[in-house]
Amino acid sequence: MRSPFPGLLHTCVSIVALGALTGLHDADAQDAKTPPRAVASAPAVRYQDWFTDEAMRVDLFHTGAASEDLYSLDEVVWEPLWPGTRAYLLDPFKFGTYRFRLSDAQTGREIFSQGYATLFDEWSGTPEALGGVRRTMSESVRFPWPRKPVVLQIDHRNRTGQFGKVYELLVDPSSHMISRARTFSSFEVVDLNAGPAPEKAMDVLIVAEGYSSDDKVKLRADLKRFAHVFLDYEPWKSHRDRIHIRGVEAVSAESGISEPRKGIFRDSILGSSFNTFDSERYLTVVHTKRLRQIASLAPYDTLFVMANSGRYGGGGVYNQWSVFVSDNEYDDYVMLHEFGHHMGGLADEYYDSAISNDEDLMYPPGVEPWEPNLSAFLGQSRDNIKWKDLLTASTSLPTAEQGAGDDQVGLFEGAGYKAKGLFRPQKDCKMFHKGLVGFCKVCSRSLVSMLHYYTGEEL
Repeated sequence: MRSPFPGLLHTCVSIVALGALTGLHDADAQDAKTPPRAVASAPAVRYQDWFTDEAMRVDLFHTGAASEDLYSLDEVVWEPLWPGTRAYLLDPFKFGTYRFRLSDAQTGREIFSQGYATLFDEWSGTPEALGGVRRTMSESVRFPWPRKPVVLQIDHRNRTGQFGKVYELLVDPSSHMISRARTFSSFEVVDLNAGPAPEKAMDVLIVAEGYSSDDKVKLRADLKRFAHVFLDYEPWKSHRDRIHIRGVEAVSAESGISEPRKGIFRDSILGSSFNTFDSERYLTVVHTKRLRQIASLAPYDTLFVMANSGRYGGGGVYNQWSVFVSDNEYDDYVMLHEFGHHMGGLADEYYDSAISNDEDLMYPPGVEPWEPNLSAFLGQSRDNIKWKDLLTASTSLPTAEQGAGDDQVGLFEGAGYKAKGLFRPQKDCKMFHKGLVGFCKVCSRSLVSMLHYYTGEEL
């Protein structure tokens, strides 16, 4: 579940004194009306010209309410390896409710960008946030280690689909204030299949959550089982030689996952909990910085959190993480469905379940959703459908479910929590319901394109 509901844009408070001492400067102290640097057209960004093999992680606090959207710095962290794309340094997908862009501090040339979504953005459309309650959540952005000082800019997509700046930070990679601490180093990392080297693979990491020291045998068995589930399912099965799965045997003080509605609270390593936004099945991670610290023990492009629970539920946020349960009859479906959100930026296609947000705030009428498997069919025009190349000339638009084949690509009304006004590509899909059905052609294509993004193959 993810929401593109935007809050209003506010620049962040300057930390001038800290920046003067550390080499980390909050650039929002400058005049908000200062025009952006003009950047002349240039050849493609080459990885080796701008980055080393290491990674940089910027941990942030995301604060506000329905009408506030503020970022502030927690810390900048060194990681030993950048396993991500080295071919597509400028985001080719344009997915997400947020994006971050990295520019060379001296020339202003953009050298890296990536889209993402946030749990904070979803929360900002809940009754609690609309009622004026303010919250702070932890978030992180990660990119290859720059050779020179860079400017990190974060942009937020507003209700019309346009991006605007909400945060800017100058980072000097030579600063002695960048943390090189290696926390949770006692946790064991295990290989779950024989995959290629990080720069040629989609590196998938499964982090255990809610497993105590007494659950070690179960933890290892669960890691192996879900690695097989993932690799035996299309489209991953056909591309398994490009995928490397690892697990982190993270240990919690207590076994199990918190369920506030039942009065159950567990001291788990990541603080995961059901009833996020008081939604019965929504399971998310609270300690996201801790998740990133643990994940840095291994190469990863995508992050699973394997929650030790038999309840039905899960959650996934684009380019952040996905959470699934270990012992429910639908646990394999939850794993694959939530990974569709996290890795592919795929939207929920169902429309018959209650959510905690106002649907019109999540998907404003008259605005095309950014997700690749939703269409608003703007202007009733075939040219405005993202998957128009998969439609036949005889396909009726919208497409009636009655009489349509299971494999037919069309424009089926009902998607994104709305029975009217949003459309999905096929009658059924892994993003539509939990039956024995695979990803539709559009979702599969999007997932494979994202895999190629990580492996450096043609999109």
